Amino acid sequence: MICKLTRKEGTPIKAHIIPKCFFEIDPSEKGVTKLLSNFSNSFPKKSPIGIYDQSIVTEEGERLFSKWDDYASNIFLKESEQYEKINHKGKEIAFKRKEFDYGLLKLFALSILWRASVSSHYFFDKIKLGPHEELIRQALLNNTPKDTDWYSVSFAVWSDRNESPGFMNPHKIRFNGINYYILYFSRYIMYIKVDKRIATDTMKSVQLMENSPLLLVTRELEKSKEFPIMVNMAKMNARE
Repeated sequence: MICKLTRKEGTPIKAHIIPKCFFEIDPSEKGVTKLLSNFSNSFPKKSPIGIYDQSIVTEEGERLFSKWDDYASNIFLKESEQYEKINHKGKEIAFKRKEFDYGLLKLFALSILWRASVSSHYFFDKIKLGPHEELIRQALLNNTPKDTDWYSVSFAVWSDRNESPGFMNPHKIRFNGINYYILYFSRYIMYIKVDKRIATDTMKSVQLMENSPLLLVTRELEKSKEFPIMVNMAKMNARE
């Protein structure tokens, strides 16, 4: 096949869109990770090994993803305790990590968005990058994350970091009229600006920046827009 990333011919590989490690649950927990969908007439699906697509990259292309995926696995999973809590008026509002590699983490985020856009898997049907797809491909191929405002990236985490509500379809949202895609992976949430305009102050203050701490803003699941969808999915699960 022709690799969609390198544009070279090679052996196709079952490439995970979201790295497999984010689907793995503690052995003491019951059940397996669920894919939750906000598509109408869609039911939750068990996914113990994650979502993969054999139509995206060859072995050479997959190797380019590995360093970014490994880094994200380390700082979000293996080193998840190395964050400082940020409290305001007695309430936990964010987590902070003083040092991180801006380039590796931003390219991880952009690679997930790009993989979702070129994937033929139904779960990513709402990711349509259009002309942005080629710009991001070039950045990945050239290992160039560019500056903080270029497809800026922000992260959040569900307030109880010890529980994963499952994986929901990524989709487009707007903050003050500016376009973002929101993607979920385990207990973490990722926002990527796909818009030429600069982020407004609220989002700009928490986006990835070089020589600045990594911030994970907390979100309360029960107060989120996603919660009703997750409740409905839980009801469907109970009928399985």
